[in-house]
Amino acid sequence: MGKGLDSIAKTKRYLRRNGLKRTVSAVMERISAPKYEEYAFFPLTEDEIKLIQEYIFTNPVKISILVPAYRTNPTFFRELLDSVIAQYYPYWELVIADASGNNDLEAIVEEYRPKLSAESSIVYLTLADNKGISENTNVALEAATGDYIGLLDHDDVLTPDALFYVAREIEKHCPVLIYSDEDKTDSELKTFYEPHRKKKLNLDLILTNNYICHFCVMKADVMKELKFRQEYDGAQDFDIILRCVAGLKDDKEATHIPRILYHWRCHNESTAANTDSKLYAYESGKYAVEDFLNKKGWNATVEHMPHLGFYRTVYEPDIFSNRKDVGILAGPVYKSGKIAGGAMKRDGTVMYQGLPKDFSGYMHRASLMQQVGAGDIRNMQIRPELQELWEKEVVPKLAEKHCDYVKVSVAFCEQARLQGYIVVYDPQLNA
Repeated sequence: MGKGLDSIAKTKRYLRRNGLKRTVSAVMERISAPKYEEYAFFPLTEDEIKLIQEYIFTNPVKISILVPAYRTNPTFFRELLDSVIAQYYPYWELVIADASGNNDLEAIVEEYRPKLSAESSIVYLTLADNKGISENTNVALEAATGDYIGLLDHDDVLTPDALFYVAREIEKHCPVLIYSDEDKTDSELKTFYEPHRKKKLNLDLILTNNYICHFCVMKADVMKELKFRQEYDGAQDFDIILRCVAGLKDDKEATHIPRILYHWRCHNESTAANTDSKLYAYESGKYAVEDFLNKKGWNATVEHMPHLGFYRTVYEPDIFSNRKDVGILAGPVYKSGKIAGGAMKRDGTVMYQGLPKDFSGYMHRASLMQQVGAGDIRNMQIRPELQELWEKEVVPKLAEKHCDYVKVSVAFCEQARLQGYIVVYDPQLNA
């Protein structure tokens, strides 16, 4: 499915789910919003390849790549194998768990074995029964022998530098969780579009959607302990990522690689192109978030947002009574129907500035709860422990004739941060 047809199909499905008013707003945003970037995916240059080939790893780790396969398109499968064998980092193991019920893929694998380097290997497992994506993946997981394990869908491909950059991050920081940027591609791998430039680990943002997604790599011992859970089929990756995040000691144990290392193929049966193709996946995602909240002991419910795969957490009676880490809850400030304040970076830069009220922005982030550097004092709730600081630092400034709201907001949030609190942005707070 091409990009244009993809957009039309998405609009029709959105209309069925959300009605005319919201659909009109979504269409207006698509038409009138500026392009976030002119995008084209370019292969590595000769200089980039040379730098990669000359890099010396002092202690190279083995990376296992899990591929649960089921009735896989042979052409897609060959392209997947091509992308893995083309890796500049050679210390990998591809583990394929095939529940198709025939030997078609095995024959293809045997064709490719002569192409393997001495450091690489392919493990092909034939499953007697199709027990679902989670249990099938667990079979591959059990067979994996790498130090780290990555996840690759049976119809997608990696860029040739993917494992190199993952291995380099492992050598530098030894993180528990690693993830990269990604884009989408058509069935023929000819057109690349919708680059997903991701954020560093952000707990409140990951509770709204699986923005980590592809390419995701995890320490082998952690993934083997967590395993994939059958009851979350369709959102099994999201579920295991949430449980991994819950076990991290701090944010430094998760590393984001700001490079596109994964091409997510769009075709009629893929969720990348057709969000209605696996509606159960979005219910499973909701259950995964609910499970995370329940294990934290937070009294909260999870709601679907207008765009499938996105969720909103509603805390009862409020976020402060459930979470001791949150000091400030900030909402948007509008001027003439457009965002003029609200979520800010620590330097005072207003995020989503100028975006119309009903628009959701790049990757819908403007509509999602998330941790931010600072919030706007003009639309803010604070926990009781910060009331004294508010009265000392903010109230006198508000009485001034020309209050510099951004400066005061940043200063107050920084003082709260020094006390160990975070700032959460809620686009629906007094909106």
